[in-house]
Amino acid sequence: DFAQALALAPGDAAARSGRQRILSGRAAWPAARRAWTEERYETFETVWQTVNDTYYDPTFGGVDWKAVREKYRVFLPQATDNERLRRLLYAMLADLKRTHFGVIPREGAVFNPAERVRIGTAGVEIALIAGAPVVTAVEPDSPGAAAGLRPGDRVTSVGGIVLGTALDSLAKANVPAARRELYLVEFVQSSLERAVGSKVRLGLAGPGGAAREVTVTCGANPAAWSEPSGNFPSVPYRCEKRTGPGAVAYLRFNVFVLPVLQDIRPWVRALPAGDGLVIDLRGNGGGLSIIAAGLAGLVCADEFSLGSQHTRDGASELEVYPQAGGFAGPIAILVDGRSASTSEIFAGGLQDQGRARIFGEKSAGAALPSLFKALPTGDLFQYAVGDVTTPKGRVLEGEGVTPDETVRRTQADLAAGQDPVLAAATRWLGEKRARR
Repeated sequence: DFAQALALAPGDAAARSGRQRILSGRAAWPAARRAWTEERYETFETVWQTVNDTYYDPTFGGVDWKAVREKYRVFLPQATDNERLRRLLYAMLADLKRTHFGVIPREGAVFNPAERVRIGTAGVEIALIAGAPVVTAVEPDSPGAAAGLRPGDRVTSVGGIVLGTALDSLAKANVPAARRELYLVEFVQSSLERAVGSKVRLGLAGPGGAAREVTVTCGANPAAWSEPSGNFPSVPYRCEKRTGPGAVAYLRFNVFVLPVLQDIRPWVRALPAGDGLVIDLRGNGGGLSIIAAGLAGLVCADEFSLGSQHTRDGASELEVYPQAGGFAGPIAILVDGRSASTSEIFAGGLQDQGRARIFGEKSAGAALPSLFKALPTGDLFQYAVGDVTTPKGRVLEGEGVTPDETVRRTQADLAAGQDPVLAAATRWLGEKRARR
């Protein structure tokens, strides 16, 4: 801070004297300590200044961002390693009470094929069912299947952490109820996607309440991988496409990235115009918003906007341009509490446009456009640069997309291999086709 004072007032004797005392004291430190002291300060300042310069609301939602800097800066000397520094930055960013702000450890990000072992998988999908994380799917021959996990299992603990206690802690920290549940289910899912070879101990309760404990070892992720885009890392992506009974096509993918759109495009164009289409976005945490616009162009005949992005510099539209050979039949979109970000922009935009009917449960309400920046420590900083409203002006952040038809799954449904959400969407598509 003495350096900053001198930059503002080069002739300030007190600032010059203070800086000299600091430099003289540091000269006696070991080189590694000097380097870390400078690196952590530079990292802290980079995070704070980036938010200060780019946050979409110049009032910071009523948060005194300058005071926040002073509140947390005094704890920098206690950040004796990068893990402690990350916790300090998490705490500072949490004061904004918005999604899409966080620090991603470099050792958890993938930018080349050799690093793909950093993101393994148990082959298990988790969703929030009746307020608790529940297993919705287990891939055959996966580590999760080998450990005995089954659809319908409720996860009660992870690595000894009792999830009910974790929810109580989030409540005491004044985290909103909907976001508490999102954080909890994402914590469980990410625990099942650790580095290859990582072991995770799970406490489980079946639909009948019988408790048991299993240990799962994460294996290599068999999915295809996207390419990095700037500081946006490579991610594993999956895309499922099939045609079912009653001329209803089914599409599901886990992230909005370019290879998914390239995979989807010829399949969508080949669908008969009179068919119905289910787009299943349950568990899809988002991705690149431009991919949502590209997909919307494959299923819409008119030019329109998926929504407005509001930044400090003004508003811009996420324009959709219809593409030749697009799909003209009725569309049902499935969402749940883990459908977030770009998934919400896509679903909310098509809902407002009257192009799709939404089924399932309210989405995550985590829909701020964001960017990634490399920090001096090598970690990645994700920061929101805008807010989004749907074509009808609905705010998505904190609100989510409300389904046209709310349908909830239960533990018993999952254990029995039933999907009432998909069934409801399929019935509606059949009725729409019958009325044509």
